[in-house]
Amino acid sequence: MRILLIEDDESIRATLRYLLELNGHTVRSAGDGVEGIQMAKETPDLILCDIGLPGMDGFKVIEEVQKIPKCRDVPFIFLTARAERVDQRRGMAMGADDYITKPFTEREILDAIEARVRRQRPLRERIEQLLDQRRREASAKWSHELMTPLWGVLGGLELIEKEADKVGPVEMKEILGLIRKSAERQQKLSGKLVRFFEMERMKERKEAEGTGRCQAHDAVTVGAGQAAGELGRQADVRVRCEPAEVPLVGAVLTDAIAELVGNALQFSPAGEPVTVVGRRSGGGYVIEVVDRGPGMAPEQRAAVGAFTQFGRENQEQQGLGLGLAIVQAAAALAGGRLVFGDGPDGHGLRAAIELPSCG
Repeated sequence: MRILLIEDDESIRATLRYLLELNGHTVRSAGDGVEGIQMAKETPDLILCDIGLPGMDGFKVIEEVQKIPKCRDVPFIFLTARAERVDQRRGMAMGADDYITKPFTEREILDAIEARVRRQRPLRERIEQLLDQRRREASAKWSHELMTPLWGVLGGLELIEKEADKVGPVEMKEILGLIRKSAERQQKLSGKLVRFFEMERMKERKEAEGTGRCQAHDAVTVGAGQAAGELGRQADVRVRCEPAEVPLVGAVLTDAIAELVGNALQFSPAGEPVTVVGRRSGGGYVIEVVDRGPGMAPEQRAAVGAFTQFGRENQEQQGLGLGLAIVQAAAALAGGRLVFGDGPDGHGLRAAIELPSCG
């Protein structure tokens, strides 16, 4: 295993490196956080990092390391002379996988490393198997998104198991809140993954079963309201929708609109309006979602697909990169299409679902 060791104490660094290499690991070491972050770009299999580093402490190091796309699912273990639970909770919330308190034994170090590897490997293998079945290459970006909430759940439960006799009611409520938040995020991501695969199955059944029908006004209004409510942006979403029957199951159209509006809100500053307009057009029906965010470059619009995110290196995003793919699949299911254009005055983005007439 390739291990990155970030430790400012030269004697501890040398001892740990000798111990790890003696047990068959390849070790690179750094004496401070800045150097460690640079080495992390080479994507080690595991990172051991002291919290009490000079200048840039371990908490800042993990924050910066997790901004490196290739490092988002690399196990991260803190070394610390402090055993306070507040530090453990903070590290856990930031994505740390474990804590080892100084002074530590050889067995403690080796057991912690082995535990992280065992815990990570089965989940990663299942994700990669799922992608192989769907004929898609595993992506560190979205597999990280699936794993991150699970680490929050497991980390919280592990802390309760270790400290159950010491944790008071207030601290227990805080830990359980973290577990719930992680579980809810896991549920949301998993639900989106299931919806995408269900869309693909619906395309296969389309000729035999048809695509259903719904009232556009109802589905659009519900979908837009759902997205606005989740983000607390109800005042920013404005819906104007002509009544019409469209050739798509209501739940599918509602999901598609929720994805488009949620995407528009995510990339629009709070207070900026997102408009949703449904109208008849040339015998068909068009639903437009317009925002005043950064928009999409022509090459990005052409590359929309499953597990694809744009600008992630410049803006932190959570998700699987499935939102626009779900919208695209919904439009295609009804014999329509998803098209993009510029927003008002050339600013922002206009995303439109063009559907054929029901008649």
